[in-house]
Amino acid sequence: MQREFSNQLFKQMFDSTHIKQIATNLKHIEDTRTFIYEDDNTTVRSIFAPQWFDKTLDDFTKNNPMIPIVKEILNSEVYLHQSHFNYKNAKTGGEYAWHSDYTFWKAHDGMIEPNALSLLFLLDDMTEENGPLTVLPGSENYLVEKKNTDWTIKHDANETDGMITEHMVSMTGLQRHTVVGKAGDVFVMHANTWHTSDCNKSSKDRNVLFLCYNSIDNKTTKYDRPDHIVLRDFTPVG
Repeated sequence: MQREFSNQLFKQMFDSTHIKQIATNLKHIEDTRTFIYEDDNTTVRSIFAPQWFDKTLDDFTKNNPMIPIVKEILNSEVYLHQSHFNYKNAKTGGEYAWHSDYTFWKAHDGMIEPNALSLLFLLDDMTEENGPLTVLPGSENYLVEKKNTDWTIKHDANETDGMITEHMVSMTGLQRHTVVGKAGDVFVMHANTWHTSDCNKSSKDRNVLFLCYNSIDNKTTKYDRPDHIVLRDFTPVG
């Protein structure tokens, strides 16, 4: 990454209203092959590659106000590596245990370097009460290895391989930071940033569109996981 960068929030970068409506509508489509569910096997936790089902969203993933910023940070043309709606419904949205996205991108997708960014487009206000993202600034320098070859994506408390324990977090000596923001804000996160989020026990939803952009010079090289988890259209966006 060439531009000086730390994980940061960009305020009011897009109109969340229409994207949020798409997120709501997609939960009711018949084609559920890209869906991930909460432990009750009924509540939708994530929909991967949601742009496959909506042209407006597909256009947004390829052309939105954040892409020039991403290209500047990575000093490269970029393509869309992964996409998903993450739903944290009021009272039912589950937790995400400590992990680094790059751990899994390296192990299963063959991403050579962590020269990629994860962008969280906030569809609702993210508050201290509704299961906000917590990051560990400085953790980008700590690589975590995944040992077995089974691919995983849910990243909840039942998952262990490649995940990060509270002890590991404490051992870094780094200070955790809770991200709060308004609908329409975008949080940009280094591919190897350690992060977590609690259950949503509040009365307000906390949904995000998660778009991961990778440098065109850092294309994935393995095919362990299905196409909706790892997008393999390397056409530059923006």
